[in-house]
Amino acid sequence: MGLISLLRKSKPQRSFKQTISEIIGYTPKKIYLFERVFTHRSLEKVDDDGRKINYERLEFLGDAVLGTIIGNYLFTKMPDADEGTLTQMRSKIVRREFLNRVGKSLDLYPLLQSRTEKNHYGDDIHGNIFEALIGAIYLDKGYNYCNKFIYDKVITGIFELGVGLGN
Repeated sequence: MGLISLLRKSKPQRSFKQTISEIIGYTPKKIYLFERVFTHRSLEKVDDDGRKINYERLEFLGDAVLGTIIGNYLFTKMPDADEGTLTQMRSKIVRREFLNRVGKSLDLYPLLQSRTEKNHYGDDIHGNIFEALIGAIYLDKGYNYCNKFIYDKVITGIFELGVGLGN
């Protein structure tokens, strides 16, 4: 047995569904949503009705869900904070640089399907895909699970990734 066949046997290929399940913590019911998360518009995919298939609409939804969940978390955890303070705190948590770091830590980027060479994307692609992932989780599993996922990946990530809220 050669070294290459030994290496292949020791590291079996995981399916897309297995990979996503490991990232999100459950087996998705609507796998097509998660395939869309990793579909860049450069592929120019459309459905039977001519609607574009890419991650951008899920990114929009994920951004809104993320803002709501973080807002609720801060509202609950900071009962004496005024609107301005809560808004500043939410902005620090959902800022692009932090979401990019979370997306990178989840290793989402290698799953992206695109016609554009990946070295042409800036760091924001990581956060964009992460927001799209949140949108897909919300549609697939609902608010409560999405809340748990965001708590595990974003709220605890603030401390694990060394992102201070005081800056």
